[in-house]
Amino acid sequence: MAKKKDEWTEEEWSAEDNAWYQQARQSAEALLDRPAFSYDPEADPLYRAAREQYTRQGRRAMEDSMGRAAALSGGYASSYAQLRGDQAYDERLSRLAELLPDYYEKARSAYDKETGRLRDALGTALGLYDKDYQLWLDRQSARERQAAAEAKQEQWEQEFIEDHSRWETEFNEDHSRWSEEQLREAERWAAQQAAAQDKQDRSDQASARSYAYKMAMLALQHGLRVSDALLQSAGIDKAYAETIRRYYASQH
Repeated sequence: MAKKKDEWTEEEWSAEDNAWYQQARQSAEALLDRPAFSYDPEADPLYRAAREQYTRQGRRAMEDSMGRAAALSGGYASSYAQLRGDQAYDERLSRLAELLPDYYEKARSAYDKETGRLRDALGTALGLYDKDYQLWLDRQSARERQAAAEAKQEQWEQEFIEDHSRWETEFNEDHSRWSEEQLREAERWAAQQAAAQDKQDRSDQASARSYAYKMAMLALQHGLRVSDALLQSAGIDKAYAETIRRYYASQH
């Protein structure tokens, strides 16, 4: 049983499964096995029927001719009557012989017509077989194109995943390096800020000490007593401060 065309696959295709191929092979075998034309009147039913008809007509004509000849001779059979009868019979059969070429041509025409029918059937079957096979090839080509497109899509997706993975790895590495650099930069900035603050603190402390020293010395020069806190801020020993105060006090 031939398979439906939508069930065909590349592995399952076979000419033996195609109905048109089978018909084409049968027509080809019939043409190859067909004998060459030959005509045998005895095997021709049309000619045999015509011969029987003309034979009957010949016999009737022979009987009629012999009857008429016998009547002319007084009702007795004679060689003349037989001759006339034979002539009438032969005349009918000669007409049949004249028709023999027509029966030959009819037989030849029928033979050629059957040969042409077989050739047409072969050509039609081959054409339809080729159409089925081309349809199968087209479907196979479509399947191959689809498979190639799917493979290309799969390859593209795989390459995309690989590229994305590489990009993500590189991004993470770059981000890690950037984060480390930012951390180091922040640490440097913090160190710089701390150093600047320490410097500023020392400067402020020096300015405060200088200011405290000036104020303490001014007070001492006027014979005033200076608090311990101011002396400490000015960096002046308490005993030294008292000596200075007394010195300046004795000058007044």
